[in-house]
Amino acid sequence: MRKFMTLIAATSVTLSSAMAAYAQDQSPLPKASDVLVRYGHDVEGWTVYANQTRGDCLIVHSNGPNSVQMGVTANQEVGYLGVFTKQDIGLQNGTKSEIFVSIGGRLYEGVATSMSGDLKGGYSGGYILTDDPNFKRDVAKQYEMIVFPETKGAFVVDLKGTYKAMAMGLKCLTQ
Repeated sequence: MRKFMTLIAATSVTLSSAMAAYAQDQSPLPKASDVLVRYGHDVEGWTVYANQTRGDCLIVHSNGPNSVQMGVTANQEVGYLGVFTKQDIGLQNGTKSEIFVSIGGRLYEGVATSMSGDLKGGYSGGYILTDDPNFKRDVAKQYEMIVFPETKGAFVVDLKGTYKAMAMGLKCLTQ
């Protein structure tokens, strides 16, 4: 498995260094105290929320044991993708580890900041930060993403409807 991960790292497209520019100890995810209000109707299983506390928007989709959340950082310069699961993937809260995702046959590498225990519904997972337009385009246009955490337990995330949901999220951000 270690050789496979090394091969992925050697051939992957790296998520942009913008994540290094963003304060790594500041989570882009909404806080439990943030006021989230539904924006419009659900789009193909995705819900768009306006975060009235931070003045930004995010999109959320849950499918089986997995959940995905996408949005932008507070300064709206960097996007984030949060992937969470109810499966045991060996995460410890607050740790940073390499993560690989495969979307449409393209591999992306990033750093996932892990979260467990504090999330509602028994979820654990992490988020990655990026300003890579290819990553954004692939997430919008493809129908599934395979997530390979450094810990254990690869899993598949359903991306159906992301294009329309991301368009509605952008509309929410501009209002």
